[in-house]
Order: sequence, then structure tokens, then C-alpha cells
Amino acid sequence: MKPIIFILSLLTSLFCYAQEGLEFSSNTQLYLKGNSVLIGNNSISADTKKPFNDNSEFNDVLKLEYVDVDDDKLTFSSSQANLNIPETASKIKYAALYWSAIYKYDKGTRKIINNEKMVYRGKEERSEDVNTILFKTPETKYQTLTGTVVYDSYKTNLFNDTKPYVCFADVTSLLQNLKNPNGTYTVANIKATEGYVSGGCAAGWLLYVVYESETETPKYFTTYNGFVAVDKAAVAIQFKDFKTDEAGAIKTSLLLGALEGDQKFKSDQCAILDAQKTDYVPLFNKIRPKNNFFNSTITTDDALYANRTPNSSNTLGFDLLKMEIPNKNNAIISNNSSETTIQFKTKADGFYLFFVAFETEISPIYLEEKSNTETLVVFDKSETDATVAQDEDTLKVVEPVYKEIPKKTHQTTPKKKTPLERIKNIKSIHIPNLVKGYYLVTNVFSVPENATKWMKVLEKKGYTPKSYINPKNGWNYIYLKNDEDPNAIYQKQKELSKLADFQNIWILKINY
Repeated sequence: MKPIIFILSLLTSLFCYAQEGLEFSSNTQLYLKGNSVLIGNNSISADTKKPFNDNSEFNDVLKLEYVDVDDDKLTFSSSQANLNIPETASKIKYAALYWSAIYKYDKGTRKIINNEKMVYRGKEERSEDVNTILFKTPETKYQTLTGTVVYDSYKTNLFNDTKPYVCFADVTSLLQNLKNPNGTYTVANIKATEGYVSGGCAAGWLLYVVYESETETPKYFTTYNGFVAVDKAAVAIQFKDFKTDEAGAIKTSLLLGALEGDQKFKSDQCAILDAQKTDYVPLFNKIRPKNNFFNSTITTDDALYANRTPNSSNTLGFDLLKMEIPNKNNAIISNNSSETTIQFKTKADGFYLFFVAFETEISPIYLEEKSNTETLVVFDKSETDATVAQDEDTLKVVEPVYKEIPKKTHQTTPKKKTPLERIKNIKSIHIPNLVKGYYLVTNVFSVPENATKWMKVLEKKGYTPKSYINPKNGWNYIYLKNDEDPNAIYQKQKELSKLADFQNIWILKINY
């Protein structure tokens, strides 16, 4: 089964009430059997090599300097983290490197005036070349990476006390070319402010790796680019374009990267909307309390991630986490869910959110529906030739604005096919005892009782639904019309797609 990867912009919704920063937009979506690993480390600390484990001081009273653990003259800063992907992983499907820092000036000082007022000073200029770093894999020497500047506040009138930035690089091919991706990764020469700055210096990097494995459950993965200040106003992100299974427990994970979370300050929260959409439920674990969720730690679930150098327990304004969202009795993410919302807020400890990823188990049906982009034609409500080709048996129609990442190799843009041409080119499937033709399918169910309920709903609305079972997977397919004339089916699809119940109907070609 082929995994599906979408590179796109603004597919899912973000409700951002904060006025500063760059709103998040969806960067990558994947549908596959697999899982992910998130590693990283901070690049600024109280010592160049030793771990920092003190939580008794506020960040901005500490004089910080670059971490530099590699003893290499090429680097002025370097920190390391170890990747450990299970042996069951068959292939790395996506790898993204992010780095972010507070960078108002190169070095800052502080002075107390009248025994009460703290003044921070520094030469008000710094490098704009923040997107060039050094990157070392377990099998290679340092190589120069020039990433994309997602956001840099230096030339703006925003964040004048801190001037943060965030950069991104797709390193999928670099990891795919390794014989063994497991081992130590080093990221060097991330530019940041040393010394003192209002709120405290902070810097770090993360490596997000998604891998394919047949031993894992079907999952949906999505990542975001952006940079948002969470201060006086709450920020909420809505995740869509997935469908959880009809039955059974649902596992969901949230992954985040943030700057400026201080261990001493409390009041920041991360919460998720419950399945009944009645209220937000605060997230927490043994390391991250409800009222101090962003607390300068690097964690996996409820444990510190220590497989890194240095392995500080206080990463001084750099937060990185992957955690499974508690979902007892599917109270947060329910069966047949297709959306959820995460909210971030704080009263005192303002922070910058620069990385967000969301993962959830999805219906095996939904995964199969995403596995072949040539077997389905979805009606485009704009009635143009820009009809989006999706996958066999798709339950959820996705209508994104696609934004492909440019490739160095020359690519020829294929001539667009008309909707009828696409329908005729659908790959035929074989279903015993069905007449050949094009079928207009409304839904698919793995649980027979759910199929029966859906047919009764359609019957009450005046339709005459029919069904068949695909012997390949045992699933029930509910359809409203079949015909050997593809145009007749296409016209019916256009007609029904205007109705709320049938916005996601699709066409299958059977027994040709």
C-alpha cells in the first residue's frame, strides 16, 4: 500500500487571536502505516559542555553562552541528539529539521539601575544569515545546510526585546541515503544571542522523522510552519482531513517546539477540545504540569528525553515534546472523528510557538482510500477542469491549495485531463456478481451495523441505496447509482455534490 504525502499550504484551519508573528500554515501531510520520532537539543546554555540542571533561577538573570560539544574548529556552537528508529521500520518517508533562536544582537549585557530596574543592552545589529547551519549525520561529516527562513523578526517592528527567528529544511533525502539512519546527529552554528537579553536567551533545533512500518497502525501526520507569540490572547489550531476508525481505542499524539518557556514561571497551558466539544481539557504529564506546560524541557511522553549531548534537564527557554494525548474511553478523540482543536494560552509566561505536528490513528478504510491517486475522481464545485483526483473509496474530500516544494530536477507539467477522461481512466476493480459499470459511492463501512444505519438514513431522505461487499477487504460499499455511461454518473455526481450529505461522494469503475 502506497503512503500518501501532500505538500500544501493552508489546508487545515488556524484560529490565531494573537497579533504578533506569522500564522501557521500546513506544510506536510502524510497517510501511512508508521510512526514518528522527534529529537533535538538546545544550543544556548550556562556552560559550553556540561548539562544544566538547575531550576532555581529565572532565565533572564543567567549569563548564557553557546553550547559547543564537538571540539571542531569549524563550529562556534554544536549540540547532539541520538535517533533510534525501530528495526521494523521499512523506510523513512519524511524528515524535517527546524532551528529557532532569540537573536536580538550577538552579545548582550545587563545593568541594574537604582537597585530595582534591569536594563539589557547590546549592539543593535546582528547577522541576517540565520538560515545557514552545519548538519552532521551518523555517517557523514559536517555539510552546509541552507534552509528556508520561515520567520525572522529582525527587520520588523515586532518582538523588539528578543528578535526571534525560525528556519526549516527538508532533509528527507539525506536520511534516506544513509545505510542506517540511527545514531548521533549534530547541528552546529545556529546563531543566537549570548550573554543577557530581556526574557532570557534561548535557541535550539529539532529533527522530526516519519517512518513507514507494516507493524504500525494506519496514521495521519501533519506538520506546520509558522511563528506565533502566545501571550495575553489564546491561540487555537484546528486539525482536519482525517477520519478515525469506527470502533476501538484511538491513539493520538501532539508534537511541539517552542521558545521562552521558563521553568520558574507558571500559568501557561496546552489544552484540547473534548469529543463532545463542550470544553477544553488541559494536557499534562509527570514532567509538564497543567499550569506550567512549557517549562524548558525536552520530553517524550512523560519522561525527559536524555539521549543527547548535553542532556540538560533545564534547556533554558527551549521546549520540545512528543506526547500521546490521554484518550480514555475515546473521550477526547472519538470514533469516526474528522477534526479536533488544540488551544494554547498563558497569563504570565509568554512563549513563542514555532513547530506543531499532529498525529492520529485513522481508519484502515481511510488509509486505503488514500493509497491510489488514479482510482477516484472527485467533483470540483468550481465546475472547472481543476477537479482533484483522489484515492479509491475516499471518505473525506480534501480541497487544498497545493504548494509543491521546488525540485532541482526538470519536470514536465502533464496536460490536464477533463473530468470525463479521468473517470474513463480510473483503474477498474473486480467485484463478483456485480454488473460492470461506473458506481456512485456515498460511504464505506467495516462494521455491517454502521452500513445498515447509513442506508436507513438515506432511505428516510427518499433515496434508494444499494450495497456490495468487496471480498478483498470485507467492507460494505453503499452506492446510489450505477451505469455503463461515465457521463451519466458524472452528471449525477455533480448534481448530488451540491447537497450537504453528498459532498464527499466518489466514482468507482467495476468489472471492466
